Amino acid sequence: MLLILAATSLETKLLRQNMTRIQFLSSGSIKIIAGSLEDQDILLCHGGIGQVNMAIQLTKILNAHSPSAVFLCGCGGCYPDSGLEIGDLALADIEIFGDLGVTTDDKFIPLDHLDIPQDKQLTPVIKQSIPLDPELFIWAQQILADVTCGPFVTINCCSGTSDSSINLQQRTGGICENMEGAAAAQVCSEFNVPLLELRGISNPTGTRDPQLWDIDRGAETAQRGILKLLKHWPSR
Repeated sequence: MLLILAATSLETKLLRQNMTRIQFLSSGSIKIIAGSLEDQDILLCHGGIGQVNMAIQLTKILNAHSPSAVFLCGCGGCYPDSGLEIGDLALADIEIFGDLGVTTDDKFIPLDHLDIPQDKQLTPVIKQSIPLDPELFIWAQQILADVTCGPFVTINCCSGTSDSSINLQQRTGGICENMEGAAAAQVCSEFNVPLLELRGISNPTGTRDPQLWDIDRGAETAQRGILKLLKHWPSR
């Protein structure tokens, strides 16, 4: 059984339209959809927008279910030098907590560069970046011919100005910005469940101009990528 995860229902609309043998399960106040998609047994759920919502919901689900892998899909913003455009497909090889740290007058200091005493027996180790499952990444890369691969950057405050967008890209080397991926990656790492993250580009970072955004197109691109992967899943 595979777990397909997105932040919002808009990002799973196409997937839900194609599911069969649908049953509704519960995870607290949230409904989980069980069924079949491309002849695969699927759990489909929505973690909510933002890192905290995603971490809470995914933890609850993985405490109750044992998927062989998690497929995270949704929209994302592309950084200026990523080569990506609206409607393109992006695949993460690593997730980075982009704004976890300290901003000073002249630079940003990542949390893992700060001299914070840690007792590894009592507290979780600080992870500024989390590699995604390499076997799953290579498998997906081979199937998705037109996908662009690279680091994804998870933030709490989206880069809505050119300066913030350029700064984040230069600091992280990221190609795609989102608000949930690193949280999902950390939860999956704790549960030892492989994670694949696929996003359709809905907008360039650095602007709030609605004429430069197409969330529906970004969401559809990611879901079509997921459907293609599901058709090949037994080959992994």
